[in-house]
Amino acid sequence: MDLLKILDTKPIPSIADARTLGVSGNTSGDYWLPTTMSLYQKELTDQIVSLHYSDILRYFETEDYKEDVVLESMRTMCTNSELVSTHPFLLIDHFLPKSLITKDVPLHMVETSGKFAALRDLINLVQEYETNTAIVCRPGRTMDLLEALLLGNKVNIKRYDGNSIKSKQKPKSHSCICHIFPSKNWDKSKFPIKDPNQFDMLIALDNTVATNDADIQQILKHLRNGRGKTAKAPIVRLITINSIDHCSAYFGKKYGKSSEKYLEKVTAAVVILRDRVGTLPPDLRPIYAQNLNYLLDWLEDPSIPWPLPDMYPIKDYTSMDVERSLLTEVHYTQVEDDLEEAFATKKRGRQKQDKGNIQTTTKKIPFYNTKRVKNQYSTNPLKQDMSQLTGISTGDDSSDVDYHLSSGIITHKLLQSIGDKYKAIELQRQELNDYKSLNPIQNSHIDLYNDERSKINAKYSNSMTKLRVNTDSVNKMEKEISNYKEIISKLERQFEKHLQDLGEKGGDYNKLRELYVSKLEVCDAIEKSEDVNKFRESENEYMQKEIERAEKSIADLQKETESTVHEITTSEISIKETIDKNAMEKDGLLQKIDEMQNVLRIEKSEYLNLKNDMSSVQERLSNIPTPRIRPTGNKR
Repeated sequence: MDLLKILDTKPIPSIADARTLGVSGNTSGDYWLPTTMSLYQKELTDQIVSLHYSDILRYFETEDYKEDVVLESMRTMCTNSELVSTHPFLLIDHFLPKSLITKDVPLHMVETSGKFAALRDLINLVQEYETNTAIVCRPGRTMDLLEALLLGNKVNIKRYDGNSIKSKQKPKSHSCICHIFPSKNWDKSKFPIKDPNQFDMLIALDNTVATNDADIQQILKHLRNGRGKTAKAPIVRLITINSIDHCSAYFGKKYGKSSEKYLEKVTAAVVILRDRVGTLPPDLRPIYAQNLNYLLDWLEDPSIPWPLPDMYPIKDYTSMDVERSLLTEVHYTQVEDDLEEAFATKKRGRQKQDKGNIQTTTKKIPFYNTKRVKNQYSTNPLKQDMSQLTGISTGDDSSDVDYHLSSGIITHKLLQSIGDKYKAIELQRQELNDYKSLNPIQNSHIDLYNDERSKINAKYSNSMTKLRVNTDSVNKMEKEISNYKEIISKLERQFEKHLQDLGEKGGDYNKLRELYVSKLEVCDAIEKSEDVNKFRESENEYMQKEIERAEKSIADLQKETESTVHEITTSEISIKETIDKNAMEKDGLLQKIDEMQNVLRIEKSEYLNLKNDMSSVQERLSNIPTPRIRPTGNKR
């Protein structure tokens, strides 16, 4: 049965529920919104991969290649693919479209970019509310295209880079405000955030948005003081499914974006997934067919779980998968669904019956195929050749040599690029000659630095040797000092024990102990008196020096007033009196010292006599025979 006979219009698919979609209940605040690609974006993606065909094979199949050339080629392919996944106009550096402020531009941009179509649908839902939405994207032309798209919506636009595609804008009183921020090089001092309200949502348009950067964190936390889910604004990432954006977001979590492993995995996935790039799974197509109305509940309450599935994983493809994919030709169609293609390519209506034979209408040629012959694409209003329009390749199949001139057209852009190349080559040649001229000087510097380094190394080795020797000697001396300290402490303990033994014996021994203690005290007093004597002698020397200086000053100043002379003489008299007095005190001290020494000698002689007596007593005790007593036993 032919459904086209029954249905007058294309059926509208129903919205699937969260359980059917396999929603995980994600409430992290960082969500992805998969987007589609237009047919023009898919074709450009395939052309970009084809341009790097030989470098891709070298990168995955061989190891003897110039890394700077091949790796840069892979990075260029990824960069161009990123630009195309956002919007194909970013790949072109000439003016297309010629003006961004005409009324048909927003619709034209939506037709040529699936990501811009999803963004338009999302803004159409948001603009009905009094909200502040932050949109972050690559600076420059991407912000211009984004502003041109938002001009078709009922929103107020604020850009934070100082530029605008519309110099004179009439003030609007829409409830929704869209703030456009650059993902890099945002000058916050010149363009600060002055809005008194917090941002309800942050939309990341491309994969240049790093949400961990301080600038993005400031946007997310603007005027937010809460904790948990309310501490930051929710993030919605517009990621073209199965594209470089999808691969970068998935593999960026597993590998560092600056690593070669990341570049290898992303490049392989971009090459292999180009046949299904921008193709949504069947479960998600109804949501986009009804302009994302499925997200209304979440937009009204972002605290509920994200109603779409988490990011789909991507396989780790091998070099064999890449080679197999490069040998396969990719074909794209205007529509992705068989039913939609049937409605787009067949005319529905009454069927004419003639003599029992059913005559069906002829199959309608798709719009793309009718325009393809004349180069009348929706993105080619000037009817230019696609090779010139894309700016990727200007060659054709008729010439393999001088492909950049095979089109027969020398444009101003081509001349300018050739001139820039010659200037760059000449500049590199001059730099190379400068380096060659500086080579001998640098070699002499290297020799000088090597000599200095050898001298410093020799000094360092000598110093280390001395340091080791000194360290060993210090350690040895410390050990000797510790040994001496132990010996001294041991002798002191023995001496104290002997004194204690003498005190316990009593009698003359106790007196002897007291005499010895008093002797120690006298010795201490003598040492103190000697210290005082030395101190006074030093004072005497100091005073004598002062006297000499005074006498010298007196000799020099004798011609001064008599009062000064009188004072000097009186000072001399007082000084002499002090000296005499000190001499008398010294004599008295010396006499006392002599007396103490006599006392010490007497005590010492007594001590020796007592010691001799003790030794004689011990000898007598040792000579006394011990009594022998016979033991008496009991006789039985």
